[in-house]
Amino acid sequence: MEPDAAQEPMDPARMAARDLTPALGESAAREEAAAARRAALEDAMGVLLDAVPAPMLSIGADLKVRVPNRAFVELDPVAHAGLKGRPLADLLAPECRDSVLARFCDPKMPRGELLLDRVRLASSPRTEFLATCVEIVQDDLLTRWILRLAPETSSARAGIRLLAGSEQAVQERFAALLAVSHAVVNSLDLDTVLDTMVREVRKVVPVDECTVFLLDEAEQVLKPAACVINEYRDEVMALRLKPGEGISGTVALTGQGLIVNDALNDPRAMQVPGTPEERSALLAVPLKVRDRVVGVITLIRNGEAGFEDQELELVTLFAGQCSAAISNARLYEQTRAAYEELRETQSQLVQSAKLNALGEMAGGVAHDFNNILAAILGRTQLLLQSVTDEETRRQLLVVEQAALDGAQAVRRVQEFTRLRQDERFETLDVNQVLLGVLELTRPAWEAETKRRGISVATAVELRAVQPVAGNASELREVFTNLVLNAVDAMPWGGTLTLASADEHGEVVVRVRDTGVGMDPETLGRVFDPFFTTKAVKGTGLGLSVAYGIVTRHHGRIQVQSEPCQGTEFTVRFPVSSVAEAECPDSSLEPLPRLRALVVDDEEPVLHVMGDLLQALGQDVRVELGGAAGIEAFSHEPFDVVFTDLGMPEVNGWDLALAVKSQRPGTPVVIVTGWGTQLEGGTLQARGVDFVVPKPFSMEDVSRVLRQVTERLADAA
Repeated sequence: MEPDAAQEPMDPARMAARDLTPALGESAAREEAAAARRAALEDAMGVLLDAVPAPMLSIGADLKVRVPNRAFVELDPVAHAGLKGRPLADLLAPECRDSVLARFCDPKMPRGELLLDRVRLASSPRTEFLATCVEIVQDDLLTRWILRLAPETSSARAGIRLLAGSEQAVQERFAALLAVSHAVVNSLDLDTVLDTMVREVRKVVPVDECTVFLLDEAEQVLKPAACVINEYRDEVMALRLKPGEGISGTVALTGQGLIVNDALNDPRAMQVPGTPEERSALLAVPLKVRDRVVGVITLIRNGEAGFEDQELELVTLFAGQCSAAISNARLYEQTRAAYEELRETQSQLVQSAKLNALGEMAGGVAHDFNNILAAILGRTQLLLQSVTDEETRRQLLVVEQAALDGAQAVRRVQEFTRLRQDERFETLDVNQVLLGVLELTRPAWEAETKRRGISVATAVELRAVQPVAGNASELREVFTNLVLNAVDAMPWGGTLTLASADEHGEVVVRVRDTGVGMDPETLGRVFDPFFTTKAVKGTGLGLSVAYGIVTRHHGRIQVQSEPCQGTEFTVRFPVSSVAEAECPDSSLEPLPRLRALVVDDEEPVLHVMGDLLQALGQDVRVELGGAAGIEAFSHEPFDVVFTDLGMPEVNGWDLALAVKSQRPGTPVVIVTGWGTQLEGGTLQARGVDFVVPKPFSMEDVSRVLRQVTERLADAA
């Protein structure tokens, strides 16, 4: 059967190229990673070579200069900018060029230490150097040489020992520096950086023990942050040193590295409490950030072995990179903390904006309902004053109760939107409120859970002793909501914890459960109005109402939760107390007869208020609208003015100011559905003396009349 034209065989070369594509990609990736490692090694090598005072070069396998150190650059300052990448041959004087290059290229030359006699440089042909070279081998491949110039052979060999000691030592020290660089770039966690420091420094300088101290800025003491030690680790980690105390404290105070090879007999050294005396040598170098000491690295060798100056230089170099790592980690922690605080503040602002927007809408609705309820309640109470038929009175009492319930429902809307300002707070013991809530909710977390065959344990940790100012009923509602939500969040049982404590001038209450927790999306909407995860029995208003109540109490409510890890609500109230309110005067003496002006733009409310005042024995005139009210006040004397707030054209504020401008001593009473949202300072500034919130009852009107009477008596 002939092959289909669309399926003709692929050319073997194309097939081979296709098969090689993945391999080429992997090869490129490996080459890129190798290039990155080489670049990092170049950087670390440059820093290390600069720490050596003798002229030195890092030379690549291609016999070109990779890294010159500062001392070598100083030999030819004019040409220093072009040293990197130049062939080694260009740097050598002609008479020694061939012999030196032959040694580098001779495959029979044994690896290890080479001695190149009497080298001259093209930039200074009259000066002779003894050149010493060591090979650097990675993965069994020669990658570079380190060339050092010295005036005499002994110094050249000593310099090689100073730099590396051996090929393995050189590579270990470079690897340690690279590990710290890796921690700086790839880790911003302080604990990880410190752990890397104490682990890798022992590769740069072999020691028995290493401890990193960090300076506590607030307490001005050095505290161990990480250590590698065989014995007595707890004793070392408990050590606290003031600057100038002990070897490490001395280094922190002076900012200079220090070697003490006989610590047992050095007067500056101190014994760690709880550890035995033993002969040891100490090497300590400061950790500096912008010339400010932030800590100390302390190395210890037990026994007779001491430290050399060259090791102090290496550890000082190491500490420089460690300081950068610590600084970056701390900056990251500070930035992250600031970000979390900003995120929390933003969340609170968004939540407040949501509720404020809803509050404006609900406030308008509440105002209209209050006007309607004022007419119903007022007329009902007037009828109750005159009706004697029992059945009729019973029916009117039902209407009155319905109106009062409606008024309470409107107040609940205002509470939900955090707009009420008329709360009368008292001094409360939060612990007593929580104990009451626990008993109130006992059927939910005890009886109901047992009925479902599960168990909810309770843990009560009430340690707060400071009082708060608040409304006990409202706070009970907040904590009842939180407790019931916690029980609902544990469908398979768990532990409900109620805790209180005094913290930094606040009383803090925590309600914690071990239930199903919340995902980030739910957590972000938990205080949103009408948001609920309870499909059948939830309204989505419980936590919104709680949020409003806590805010009115000048407190804060926060929540932390993770799926399957439970939820914790934290409520914070300022520590406070309020003076006990004096008992109101319950005198039932007849009210004096006053001349009252009543102004409103809603006729039903206007006439209800007028009729109530007349029923209380007052001489009343009613006017529809603010302009008519001002006109009437200008022509007749009145003892008191009752006015609505929200009226078109001329509102209650305008009327109050007009009254005060004509007769400053005349009391003005605002009658408004916004009454619970008005603040005292605003009222006084606008010329208002008293407020009667809608819907009003006969008792409300009688009470304000007595207050007006007292004000007039005081003025007289």
